[in-house]
Amino acid sequence: MDKEVFKEQITELYPRLRRSMTLYLAGSSIQVEDLLQETFLKAWSHLDSFQDEARLYTWIYSIARNLAIDEFRKRKNSIQISQLPVEEYPVTGNPRPVEESGDEIGLLRKAIEELPELLRTIVIMKTTDGLSYPEIAEVTGLNEQTVKNRMFRARKELAERLKEMGYTHLN
Repeated sequence: MDKEVFKEQITELYPRLRRSMTLYLAGSSIQVEDLLQETFLKAWSHLDSFQDEARLYTWIYSIARNLAIDEFRKRKNSIQISQLPVEEYPVTGNPRPVEESGDEIGLLRKAIEELPELLRTIVIMKTTDGLSYPEIAEVTGLNEQTVKNRMFRARKELAERLKEMGYTHLN
């Protein structure tokens, strides 16, 4: 890939990657910026190994995710779900606007916090990042059917947890 094309595409991908990594790290913008800088430097230094231009986002996303997981493991005891910008999650099945359903957002935050790490990651990739199942499979190293199964399980667990918390407006 031409380095000028790479620079242009990185500029386009940056906001999306920043939002994703903010969700994964739930940390300050400095930490996210550091992670993204490290991601782009790593991608730049390994640009000659990149083969498929159509999958640049998933390649960069994989690098960022792996670095984020390393950072998450370093900080796992200090991450608080209350720092996540959950307003970005599309809450389906609830016809009321988000501003009218602040209690539901709090419940959703708590339910997401309680998901196992892999399920939480898949939910974020699908709902917030808008990745397809094949893209999630590529990033996580799982096969596509496993990703679909894990997403189904995550939705089921979220519904169960929300019901246990007293949320009764589930479809």
